[in-house]
Amino acid sequence: MRDERAPGATFALADICFCDFESKGRVPIASGTDRYARHAQAILLAWAIGDGPVHLQAVTDLTKPLRWSDMPRELREFHTRAASGGGVFCAHNANFDRMIWNHSTRGFPPLLPRMLIDSRAQAAASGLPAALEAAARQVGAAAQKDKRGKELIKLFALPSSTATPQSHPEEWAAFCAYAARDVEAMRDLFLRTRQLPWAEWLEYWTSEVINDRGVAIDLPLAEQAAKMAAADKVISARELAQLTENKVTTVDQVARMVAWLGDVLPSDGRDILVKRIEERDPETGEVLKPEKSSLARDRVVRLLAYLQAQEPLPAPLLAAQRLLQIRLYGGSKTPAKFTKMLAAQVDGVIRGQYNFNGASQTGRFSAKGVQIHNLMRDPFEHEIDAIDALVEGVDPAAFATLGDSTPISRKLSLLIRPTLVAATGRAFAWGDWSNIEARITPWLALDKEAEERLEVFRDVDAGVEKFDVYTRTAAALSNLPLEEITPPLRQRGKVVELACSFGGGTNALLSMAASYGMHLTESEAKAAVERWREQNRWAARFWGRHDDYGSYGLWSAANRALERPGEFISHGRVGYVFLKHYLGGSLMCRLPSGRFLTYRKIKWEMVDVVDEDTGLVTDRKRELLFSRDMGRLKLWPGLLVENCTQAAAADLLRATLVRLEDARQRWMPVRLHTHDEIVCEAPERQARRAAELLKQAMERGFPWTRGLPIAAETTVGRWYSKNKGSMGL
Repeated sequence: MRDERAPGATFALADICFCDFESKGRVPIASGTDRYARHAQAILLAWAIGDGPVHLQAVTDLTKPLRWSDMPRELREFHTRAASGGGVFCAHNANFDRMIWNHSTRGFPPLLPRMLIDSRAQAAASGLPAALEAAARQVGAAAQKDKRGKELIKLFALPSSTATPQSHPEEWAAFCAYAARDVEAMRDLFLRTRQLPWAEWLEYWTSEVINDRGVAIDLPLAEQAAKMAAADKVISARELAQLTENKVTTVDQVARMVAWLGDVLPSDGRDILVKRIEERDPETGEVLKPEKSSLARDRVVRLLAYLQAQEPLPAPLLAAQRLLQIRLYGGSKTPAKFTKMLAAQVDGVIRGQYNFNGASQTGRFSAKGVQIHNLMRDPFEHEIDAIDALVEGVDPAAFATLGDSTPISRKLSLLIRPTLVAATGRAFAWGDWSNIEARITPWLALDKEAEERLEVFRDVDAGVEKFDVYTRTAAALSNLPLEEITPPLRQRGKVVELACSFGGGTNALLSMAASYGMHLTESEAKAAVERWREQNRWAARFWGRHDDYGSYGLWSAANRALERPGEFISHGRVGYVFLKHYLGGSLMCRLPSGRFLTYRKIKWEMVDVVDEDTGLVTDRKRELLFSRDMGRLKLWPGLLVENCTQAAAADLLRATLVRLEDARQRWMPVRLHTHDEIVCEAPERQARRAAELLKQAMERGFPWTRGLPIAAETTVGRWYSKNKGSMGL
């Protein structure tokens, strides 16, 4: 029986065919890989089996694609091997090459997900950049990607390209050499990174099946919403000018907005804008550093929560509130997702929306295209009315007043989710894991006090306890009996839990509270953090102390592992081992599933403290740093806990997706997923049965989740929504 987590070479080098396509598109690649590949011609294929030489197969006429009948026997025989499970193709960003193989060629046999692995997904698991050129450079690959590639692609491969092999023979030769060099760089990168075990490739292949399947969109709704988003840009600019007496005329004029807000906000409101307080010479009073303000999203959210707490508001503050709303939603790229949907859809379906290992430090999926992970989670009370109005062609003025006075851009943002729909005659059934990260963190700690916390979840799941952890936290913070905790107070308890579990302090709580529309003063936030830490000492034990890593916790385990290369050091259900010869010295974190996280090129360093205005070094301090993507990041106890928790939740999602695909229940395929949610589609009359089966699959757990209380809530509907009263079933 195969050990699906066994380290080492999952695939022998001789059983891998490294490949890379170059193609000439007729639509922009920004439209998405699926749409692009269906309107492209494969013009060049570079490939190499094992450590063999790189071969090139190219067209001479760029208006005609590569044909299977022209491919050499060795490549055709390898495809037969891969189809029978005796070999595997490998590409960098393999979804693109698989789509080109399947849609942009002539006569090529299908290349199924299980016949292909991705060097990018493997490199990401070691914290390397997504781009092949950058990743190869980071690992010191002997074969580097040719930097001239972009210019050569512009010459031959874009929709506007007019050059041909005949008109530019020297450049075409360089283009072919560029493709061959990519294969060499990819192979070198693959060999210099840790091969993913079989279990992770199973998860990757499952992800690709879901990517290929895609999800339908409501085309009329998307078309009308895109038109409304375009109209809203003009309307928002006009309203900003009216609110500010022409001092602000577009949503992107941040400096003007800050200046105007500084004039109308009271002092405690202005304090929220301040990124750095003014510094003066104590003797002369001379301003050494002026006050610096910010209108970043987190500060806008905090200001809106602050103003909401002040209601009723006088006219100037109502104007400030409206400006901030327009900035928050109008400054967002979210309404543009309707245009992206329309550009990417093929026959009303959008595909390829997920990147496996997209969040390299945890292995969580990331989203691309429509960015399904980043949809607004707020329920829209007037969802059905807004959908009907848009489809019927409502004018912007009427749409702006529909339901409430929130900006058009916010209403549109709330309608992206219900634009994702089930096929005709079918319905969605989706499950949402309950408080999954709040359960995983104490479970990972393997601490007696944390176990008492898990018992609360078990009792709530069993229906023998009605007061959950959020309610209990709210009661402890407010010194009230559990029975007197109202929904707003429980929400405060939830916010404190989410902000504090990963070691977050006052600023983390202020930001988290604001994101939930809750305003806290700095003193209130500080007191809440201190109270939570006092009542959850298991958490501090799990984190470990920053100043004394020899004591306990993940911080202790990680640092002891650094001091003892090759020795596995555990704490709770997590452990670390330092591999000093892997990628410049890598700290490996083993999760309960057996999967590893990588902190690449990790070491203690003296770091300059640089004044952001002058660029001068003002101090130096010692920090533990590691490399991720192209940068260096600080490692601290809270990040260790956050990474472990989110990675374990990702493992639960990844393994459950595999379970659902392996169940052979083709009548209820997975269409969508987020970090804590899975959406299946089923015949409408079987939707509730599908929801029951989905709940069972999500709650069943795995051998490695023993002791973790898992619960899921399910919903059915004809479209994807957070408004349970408007989903059509």
